[in-house]
Amino acid sequence: MKMNNRATAALMGLGMLAAPALAQAESLKDKLDNIQISGFVDTSIFSSNLNNANGTTNRGIGLDQIELDIEYNEGNVGMRFDLNAFPSTGGNVTQDGLIEQGYITYTIPSVADEGLTFTLGKFNAPIGWELLDAPDMYQFSHALVFNFGIPTNLTGAMLSGSYGVADLSIYLTNGTDVNGTQQDGMKTYGGRLGLSPVDGVNIGFSYIVDKNRNNQITQGNPSSRIFDIDFTYDGIENLLIGAEYNDNKGFQNATNVAFVGNQISSRGYMVMGHYDFTDMVGLTLRYDYFDFDRAVTGASKAYTVAMTAALGGGLGALVEVRKDKNSALAADAVGTPANRSVNTYALEMTYGF
Repeated sequence: MKMNNRATAALMGLGMLAAPALAQAESLKDKLDNIQISGFVDTSIFSSNLNNANGTTNRGIGLDQIELDIEYNEGNVGMRFDLNAFPSTGGNVTQDGLIEQGYITYTIPSVADEGLTFTLGKFNAPIGWELLDAPDMYQFSHALVFNFGIPTNLTGAMLSGSYGVADLSIYLTNGTDVNGTQQDGMKTYGGRLGLSPVDGVNIGFSYIVDKNRNNQITQGNPSSRIFDIDFTYDGIENLLIGAEYNDNKGFQNATNVAFVGNQISSRGYMVMGHYDFTDMVGLTLRYDYFDFDRAVTGASKAYTVAMTAALGGGLGALVEVRKDKNSALAADAVGTPANRSVNTYALEMTYGF
């Protein structure tokens, strides 16, 4: 059947209109395929025998953390941002607390094993053994070294790559746990070298120098430096062993530590083991030690036992018993009174997807 010129032109016009729409739909589908969304909800029941000033103790049910992570990668470029909140801590929500991470990446191909990646923005500090979020932990609480010996996040630029048995990250940042521009500029630098000499063994060496006097964490010190070694062994089925040694000067990751001075130095270490008896049940043992100020007599120790359970479908649970002991002459940064012990108990449930 013949069509007149007007009908033909109309059909061609509809085709031209449909083509961009189809291309746009295909482009949107491609982008959705490149997006990864994950997150978790962390809840707990907590109890402590530490007496407050009014004689009460801390106990209750908490919504400890909610987090949503969105990551997008296309070719050698990408970005990620993590939104999180800590309802149990109360107080006002700050931008710094709401955005755990937010960065863009560009990977230079044909450099190292999988390319050399440039990262710009706010990212988790590549230092230490323990990770930040509940789904990545083997117990409810972090070790003293994690809480007081290393920074949590860095805002700046980082280069990272791996070659053979070695991986390396180097960075230049505003400071430790500091966002935005600084009067003294970007004077914090450091990195981590990881080595895997044999299967099942990984050793990491981290070093940070912080010369930003406006950084609250340095507490007025002219500069601070952190040296940290982390060790992992998982060469035996169902068994994981971790250890960390931390030595720093002029650094205090706690604003409530009273004994801060220009010459302050601290040291700590942690050793832990986790064994899965079955696909569902596991046990974690951890011992950690931290001397907040070597010039002051005494130090803090913590003994932690946790039973873990993988309940299926992304749901995990654990029961933790922890004892903190302070042999110093004054209360430590955790709040443990002088020459006292504090027992804490927690039931935690975490769902991640």
